[in-house]
Amino acid sequence: MKLNEIKIETKLKKKKRVGRGIGSGKGKTAGRGMKGQKSRTGVSINGFEGGQMPLHMRMPKHGFKSRKKINKIVIKTDLINSLFDKKVIKDNAKLSIKDLTNYSSSKKNVFIKFLLGNKLTKSVNVESHAVSNSAKKEFERVGGSVSIIKFVKYSKPTSEKSKKLKANDDDVEKKSKKISKEKTVIKKSTSSSKQEKAVKTQKDQKKSVTKKMAPKKKS
Repeated sequence: MKLNEIKIETKLKKKKRVGRGIGSGKGKTAGRGMKGQKSRTGVSINGFEGGQMPLHMRMPKHGFKSRKKINKIVIKTDLINSLFDKKVIKDNAKLSIKDLTNYSSSKKNVFIKFLLGNKLTKSVNVESHAVSNSAKKEFERVGGSVSIIKFVKYSKPTSEKSKKLKANDDDVEKKSKKISKEKTVIKKSTSSSKQEKAVKTQKDQKKSVTKKMAPKKKS
């Protein structure tokens, strides 16, 4: 075998050369056909359906994850029984909302609700945002309790820089309001002074006219 006989196996296709003579099969019109909109340059008809609503806009939207979304978690009494079996918690244990959020993937904006599953074996004191009546009775039957806590959305703690910027903005607003008030007062005073001057000039003109029109006394 010679070097010029070695063939390298490649999966890449060769680039199509168009407009290089009739013999290539892609010459003259370069595979675009005779005339028409699609033979011109700068035309993009991808997804255009003659003016009607195209398919990609008719399809329902999905895949958005809101930052303000509330992550609701439903916990049944079976979970507490399994915790007792695994000896994670003891009898008359207290489970706060922070302890219960460890069982969820999301740690922010978690809304916890208890529902009745299997009957409880031991008493537990639990915190939650909501509870069904049957689950509440089951906790009380065993000697435990369910304390309902008001749900509060998670909000990012404001930094010192943002607080300073807000304070500066408030000061600027106050100063601008003061300046606008002063400008309005000045405008009113100037307008009143102009009116007074106009009235005085009118009075002076009337006096001069009356003096001219008055008959002279004969000597």
